[in-house]
Amino acid sequence: MTINCKDIGVLPYDLAAGDGFQVTFDIATWLGATDTIASVVYSATDGHGVDVTATALKLASHINTTTVIKPWIKGPTGGNKHYTVKMVVTTAAAMIKAFYIKYSVR
Repeated sequence: MTINCKDIGVLPYDLAAGDGFQVTFDIATWLGATDTIASVVYSATDGHGVDVTATALKLASHINTTTVIKPWIKGPTGGNKHYTVKMVVTTAAAMIKAFYIKYSVR
């Protein structure tokens, strides 16, 4: 399945607790013809703004290329909650921008 989005992506379905998969977030248009991704910092919060990075992301499985961010998200235990993944990209040209993925766990 492909989800097209700009700065904020919203998963079109709820995850079950324990579900996990890798999302592809192509930011080539924002980067332009010559800039590339230098680094990405990933974090996650729940609907109350509490840091849930350790339970909502599989940190060792994130991947990024020069134009694509691929966070590995998962459904923490305890359903009926909303989560936001934040990906702060720094480019080779020192541009910084945050991209987001929002999803729910049933």
